[in-house]
Amino acid sequence: MQVKINDIEMDITAGSTVEDAIKLSNAPYISGTPIALIEGRQELESQVNKYKIETTGGSVIIELVDNAELLTDFWKKNYKKFINKVIRWTTSQEVAMGAVKSDLEPTNNEYLYNRWDVIISLSGFSNEATHIIFSKSKHQSIYSVPNQNKGIVATVVGGKRNILKLKNTDEIINIEPIIERKSVINSASVTDLSTTLKEGNELFTYVEIEANHEAPISFEHFLKIIEDGTFYVDYESESFIGNDKLRGLEKDSEVIEKRKRGAVTLRNQGAGVGRVYIYREDRVGVPSHNIIGYVSRGIQLLDTVKEHEKITIKTVPEKISTVALTQKDADIYLENLGIEHERDGLVDDDAIIVAQDPLYTVDIDKQKKLKTLGVPKDDFVEIELYADENPSSVWYFRKISGLLNGDVGHLRVNMAIKEMNIIMFKAVNKEAKGLIPEKLPDNKVNAWEICVSNTACKHVGNIGIRFEDNAEFGPTGESFNATNVIGKVVAGFENLKAFKEGDTVYVKER
Repeated sequence: MQVKINDIEMDITAGSTVEDAIKLSNAPYISGTPIALIEGRQELESQVNKYKIETTGGSVIIELVDNAELLTDFWKKNYKKFINKVIRWTTSQEVAMGAVKSDLEPTNNEYLYNRWDVIISLSGFSNEATHIIFSKSKHQSIYSVPNQNKGIVATVVGGKRNILKLKNTDEIINIEPIIERKSVINSASVTDLSTTLKEGNELFTYVEIEANHEAPISFEHFLKIIEDGTFYVDYESESFIGNDKLRGLEKDSEVIEKRKRGAVTLRNQGAGVGRVYIYREDRVGVPSHNIIGYVSRGIQLLDTVKEHEKITIKTVPEKISTVALTQKDADIYLENLGIEHERDGLVDDDAIIVAQDPLYTVDIDKQKKLKTLGVPKDDFVEIELYADENPSSVWYFRKISGLLNGDVGHLRVNMAIKEMNIIMFKAVNKEAKGLIPEKLPDNKVNAWEICVSNTACKHVGNIGIRFEDNAEFGPTGESFNATNVIGKVVAGFENLKAFKEGDTVYVKER
């Protein structure tokens, strides 16, 4: 039997499950994320009430009326017949499109029509000449319409200026249904992997986002949010879904455009700054939202996902990052991507990359060149952070180190007291406000635990690490009730011991 998987037609064995289809197609999918299953294209289109009519004179959007089933059924079954037809005539009151043959019956009544009504007309009282009439002004006329709703099948809701400009030399290039969220919800369901597929089913396993190449910073922000390949829905509404992972992280204004259905935006100012939205419905553009990109595949899954679920995400282009690789590994990685690699800083094969130029994925993808800055392995430390137990303190640490934005962070050593086996990093006062007590030491601070001083003391935001256990004070010199344990060092222990005041320590989360 034939089904569609992420818009690709496939033949599969009758009785196959969703899981079988995913494996057969090798579709992008992360275990545990929801899937959208649509019964079929015909079922989906039966729920649609908006259509885009593309002409040589511009596009027009119509919305079907609710109270004329005879007329709307005719349109849904026959709209494709109007493709490649012409604009038959135009007057000061109307524009006519067609004609096609129908089985509708005409009347000879005169009716009053409003501007932007869309009327089915059986010209000459013959169903052999069934036209679509676009009303340009309020007027009365006998259009030989079917005996329902004065023949009014729809209303023009978009492209009104194009209606006024159409000439009888224009043609209909294409007509297609506009799939809105309510159409998808009425015909799609989130399902599990054991669901048996049927002939004509359409399955969506992931959402693909295509970057806005004029917004490299915003797109990189988005890539950080989906670094595990998923987009977590912290909030959903009829209009959008939102993610709060980097809420509070300010970004400059980039591209400001209308937030169309499928648009991905970054809030660049105000309440919720740093939050990312994906739109289910059109909204006007506002200065507080950068356009990150647009959904290019899988919008049906976007429509059905619920709050506190996460969806599998792919991007075009995919993230390009050499940070934390060795220079040699970067050679191999970039060669496979067709990107020219220039080494900088320490250029040895085993040097660790801590920065790249250009910094942002879309710029690298465009230029196909990349310069990487290498440092000795001795400058590098791996850590593990306890984000669930210390959300505020870990956010602070990631932000001031650069881990919130990038794959490698860096800290400047403020004090290295070898006789006390302590290394400390200075607070960033602006960011340290409000660091309440979170996970505190349990009778002692263990060696290699990373600690941040909280609001129970005067010097909030200092960061420290002890190289030995201590049952008296935290590594920032504070009492235990003023010390938040935010993580631990997991590699590079001897490296850390060797640092002195003024040195830069590069850190990576494991």
